[in-house]
Amino acid sequence: MKKSRIFLTATAVAVVTMAASALTALPLQAATPDITVNTATTFQTIDGFGAATPIFNGSGSPWTTSETQTLVGTGEGQLGLSIVRTVISPVSSEWSLYADSLRTAKSTSSDVKILASPWTAPASFKTNNSRTDGGKLRTDFYDDYAAHLNSYVQFMRQQGVTIDVTSVQNEPDWHPNYDSMDWTGTEMRDWVRSQGANVQNTRLLVGESLRFNRAYTDPTLQDATARNNIGYVGGHLYDAENSGNLSAYPLAAQNGKNQWMTEWNLHAADGAGSNIWGNPSNQTVWNETLDDIMRTVHRSMEANWSAYIWWYGRRFYSFIGDGDTQFGTTKGAVLRRGQAFSQYAKYVRPGDRRVALTKSSRTSPLEVTAYQGRDKITLVILNRSNSAISNAVIQTPQNIASAQYIATSQNLGAAAQPVTLGSGQATVNIPARSISTITITQGTAPTASPSPSASPSASPSPGGNCTVTMRDGTRWADRFNTEVTVTGTNNWTVVLTLASVQRFSSAWNATATVNGTTITLRPNGNGNVFGITTLANGNFTRPQTQSCTAT
Repeated sequence: MKKSRIFLTATAVAVVTMAASALTALPLQAATPDITVNTATTFQTIDGFGAATPIFNGSGSPWTTSETQTLVGTGEGQLGLSIVRTVISPVSSEWSLYADSLRTAKSTSSDVKILASPWTAPASFKTNNSRTDGGKLRTDFYDDYAAHLNSYVQFMRQQGVTIDVTSVQNEPDWHPNYDSMDWTGTEMRDWVRSQGANVQNTRLLVGESLRFNRAYTDPTLQDATARNNIGYVGGHLYDAENSGNLSAYPLAAQNGKNQWMTEWNLHAADGAGSNIWGNPSNQTVWNETLDDIMRTVHRSMEANWSAYIWWYGRRFYSFIGDGDTQFGTTKGAVLRRGQAFSQYAKYVRPGDRRVALTKSSRTSPLEVTAYQGRDKITLVILNRSNSAISNAVIQTPQNIASAQYIATSQNLGAAAQPVTLGSGQATVNIPARSISTITITQGTAPTASPSPSASPSASPSPGGNCTVTMRDGTRWADRFNTEVTVTGTNNWTVVLTLASVQRFSSAWNATATVNGTTITLRPNGNGNVFGITTLANGNFTRPQTQSCTAT
């Protein structure tokens, strides 16, 4: 007796926030690709995506344990930030303010890096004897400033917090009437050259100019001693596009220094102030999120930058709400902007490397970057057009074991979407005005198998001159497997009926003809294991067999 098997997978139509399990399917015949990933051509290594704690007194209480876990965790409903930026106060008595938040971030995810930035040196170190309004670091206090930064790093180590990266100065080219300090690029070079090695157990970052002005980083990169005392160069995005500085930085790349975008903040959508931020589907907020913020993340990645760090992680215009009643957010609740940013932060992880890709004319309007690491290929797809793209085929160089597809749009919040796999390809539907991420796990697609708790085999259901036997397989919250064994022939036609709440999505290794809830399956020459994906509202009703006929 010959046996052929059909595996059925049911997947929720209802959106599943931040926790879709990977859909696994068996190979389909190859289709013409719309996006082709080329892992042979590589670019920058990713250090992470992040946001800042409150910085100034009065700018909000420290993140709570729950808020910190929401921001940096990678579980359901969490955003996956892998860099947390904080402030080095000029007053040492304030250093402990954010220690608990930073410690929680580190314990929640081993991937998290801490960046600490000083806004000013202590007033007595400066030419204007003030924390505010700029003023320069006096040259006779260069060593004292190094000791000040080093003391902060060692203090935090004693608190159980590793400060991975320490900035020399936040915005040396901006001198407002709050904490600030003025530097030139050559002054930063001189300080780093003479004092950089005295700040220990951390790596220094220079720059952080207002618009990533390279006049603040070039001198350090051009000096061998100073260059060896730093780990990174960085800058902010304010007016960086207009000044041409949202672009590749060859001098940094040539000297092996990763480039970090360490601050940007935009919330023009609120105008004079309103409660629009508490509405997750507000169009004005979504347009700003997609067309400005997510676009600049994409452009930063294409510019070979290794990190993108937003301003406050908790604020009415940011990733989780702060409870400000004027703007209508709930304190600690994830906002749509946070879900959009998580499409990068949660799925493109530190150590992943950006790789090349090409697009067909059909997908040319999309803004796409691809990454490889952890035996995965991850693509982040911005579709800022008003048109969805159906059945977009993504081609990878390797076989695919499984894939996960998540999308965020004005009306979708990090929601699981169907993905069909086959022949090194993944096929997805890309919503209009959306940002989506597909994470592809490399390897051989497994044969579906029942879980240990699966119900025993049902009684055979004869039809024509072959027999169908079905049994339940693994169940998840949003889908389940049904195993169908056809006995008697490898050339068959099986007709199944789905429950009324289910609907057909796709098939692999079998040709499917769909008429409402009736699915007719035939072999397509790819062996004797077959399957379909159906969509459902958490309904675990086993499909019914109408007939099985040898052909």
